[in-house]
Amino acid sequence: MDNTRKEIPLLIRPAASEDISDIAYLEEITFPIPWSLESIRHDVEENELATVIVAEWNGSFAGYMDVWQIAGEGQLNNIAVAPEYRGRGIGRKMMDYMIRWLTQDDNEEFSLEVRESNAPAIHLYEKLGFEVIGRREKYYIDNGEDALLMRKILK
Repeated sequence: MDNTRKEIPLLIRPAASEDISDIAYLEEITFPIPWSLESIRHDVEENELATVIVAEWNGSFAGYMDVWQIAGEGQLNNIAVAPEYRGRGIGRKMMDYMIRWLTQDDNEEFSLEVRESNAPAIHLYEKLGFEVIGRREKYYIDNGEDALLMRKILK
């Protein structure tokens, strides 16, 4: 019997300038209203409030996450996993990474908005300890869908 532990081929790291085009492409294929290349570049290279991370699977770009830290709170802006890498737990690993990061950086809570129709994301967030604390009516301008406001207390 082989008792060696098989390593997961996942690496999560801070985003770099070289990741901007991959992030922008993933935005385009994932979201009805994607962030602009300039907005992504700003968060990766200039925005001191932004923490942008990238997930790599076997060395290939697999996803990213963008969070702002303001007044002791982390605010999730976007998280996306490339279609070919979905179902491998990458989104959860990025969330786990960011929760640890925010906690170590003395943030008191982590909040996000999620489409009320996005049951898989809501389920993941609930498993991670987020609770629905409100609703933003007609939040998404592409279809007028409501957003659920969710929060996790970190301290």
